[in-house]
Amino acid sequence: MTKIIEMSRTHPPLVPAVFDPEYRAAMQAVLSRYTPSEMVGAHRWMGTDADRSAGAVFTGRRLGTQPEPGRVIVTNGTQSAFNMLLGGLVGQGNVLAVESLTYPPILVLAKRFGFIPKGVKMDGEGIIPEALVELCQKDRPKALYLLSTLQNPTTATMSLARRQAIADVARKYDLQIIEDDIYSLLPDDLPPPIAAIAPERSWYMLGVAKTIAAGMKIAYVVAPTAALAEAQFWPGVRATFWMAAPISAAVSTQLIETGGAERVIDAVRQEMVVRHRIVRPMLAGTDFDTKDGALQVWIRLPEAISAADLASNIRVRGVNIGTGDPYALPGETAPQAIRIGIGHAKSHSELDEAIRIIADSHGELLRRHR
Repeated sequence: MTKIIEMSRTHPPLVPAVFDPEYRAAMQAVLSRYTPSEMVGAHRWMGTDADRSAGAVFTGRRLGTQPEPGRVIVTNGTQSAFNMLLGGLVGQGNVLAVESLTYPPILVLAKRFGFIPKGVKMDGEGIIPEALVELCQKDRPKALYLLSTLQNPTTATMSLARRQAIADVARKYDLQIIEDDIYSLLPDDLPPPIAAIAPERSWYMLGVAKTIAAGMKIAYVVAPTAALAEAQFWPGVRATFWMAAPISAAVSTQLIETGGAERVIDAVRQEMVVRHRIVRPMLAGTDFDTKDGALQVWIRLPEAISAADLASNIRVRGVNIGTGDPYALPGETAPQAIRIGIGHAKSHSELDEAIRIIADSHGELLRRHR
């Protein structure tokens, strides 16, 4: 069976020299603090006091100040949080404003909950404020979902001025903001999230899947107020699977309290610096976008080249990549582009091999269509 190098996912790189001892120590500390029956004998619901305080510390790194722990909800990853937020904040028949290329699970949830996703035109910084105004005037969306940092799939990142402009539009048209900041802990010198500018209407999400480990399934949501947190997430509200597994929540709390989370994130950040040094020169012949800390590269293709054909050609050579198709809204034409996840490769040599195949395949198709 031909080995397939998986490059379609935006997983962080494994850093076992740091992660393994930190995670093992956290697990051992949790099991020494609680008996197994205490640990798994009941749901943690929105999180214990310790969990929510740890979540406040974790999200406070980006928000600038630590939110009151009562505003923090501990969830089973961002997709679980979406199940609660989108059903409650948008609702059946109403409009959710999203980026013109959006996170694919949002489109799945639109069908499940019956809301209508409407795309907002983007540029190199993400959503264009004037385009959001136009959508608000025309379709009266209930909420806006976006990634203000390292947007998926394009890696677009908003300046402070752009974030302030989006907050101003949200205030003017009474939009709730669902801000997914999951990629924000790897770059340096970022502006604060929109949630720090407009906290009264922001539902801020920061998970660990893109910076610590994809399988931990922990995401922290910061609500505008403690009362609104309870109204959206208290048990029985649109009952679903959003609660974090007790052991995962406890280990995440332990990692945050001891500084282990920060040490793992630092190691992942350093590894991504090395990976970008490998990848960027090799893709010099393509029209690519990426940014420091980004787990992906977005490559725009000439009109003559089909993204599906290029992805198929690359897969035959042993590398699996993504295209722009899953991110396009219903009825919209997907861009001719491919997305490469550069964190998932198991080693630098595997990454080098995969990028060489991608670059060679791109060059061959380009020459063929000239």
